[in-house]
Amino acid sequence: MRVTVDLAVLADFLSQVLGQRTEVAVHDMSDLDQSLCIIRNPISGREVGAPATDMALRLLNEFQRGDGPSFRTNYPGKLVDGQRMRSSSLLICDEKDKARAMVCLNSNDHELQRAVELLQVHFRRDQDMHSEESAAHSVESLGDDIIGKVMAAYPPPAELGSQQKRAIVSELEHKGIFLVKGFIAKTAHLLLISEPTLYRYLKEAAQGDSPATA
Repeated sequence: MRVTVDLAVLADFLSQVLGQRTEVAVHDMSDLDQSLCIIRNPISGREVGAPATDMALRLLNEFQRGDGPSFRTNYPGKLVDGQRMRSSSLLICDEKDKARAMVCLNSNDHELQRAVELLQVHFRRDQDMHSEESAAHSVESLGDDIIGKVMAAYPPPAELGSQQKRAIVSELEHKGIFLVKGFIAKTAHLLLISEPTLYRYLKEAAQGDSPATA
């Protein structure tokens, strides 16, 4: 479907929709030396009468050769002060598919990029997942969750050897699980060992003794 578009009205519309951080530029492709004929929300430092950009020339050339589409979106650009911008360009063609104009949108995303960086710093997660903090409704449910996660990495209790049981006890002790009342007995029950055996494992781990046979 082809329609006639008033490019000045289109520029006004886009500039109001996209806001002050997005420049709307309209180029007359019949006069590349001073192609810029309409500009709204100027952020690039250009004025009416400015020449076509290198990207405009490339897009026009590729389109005329049949090597490319009539538009390109979200490619990087640079403002006069060196800040980066995000640009999109669309060739406007007549009924014979000859490019007559180009509408360009240039967005200054510097503040948004800075906001993203600040958010990434704020929510950066420690690479050591063992340092991840968990919340629970009660200390008992927290303890159960810790035990479940640790034991999930091992075979069922009936298939565990003494070395594996020692490793589990050592890991749970490191996580502070035995500070919770009742978890010495609960852990011993889950590992199918006696409480004195569990205490012995803890003592051996604290002293760095060589594991003894269970």
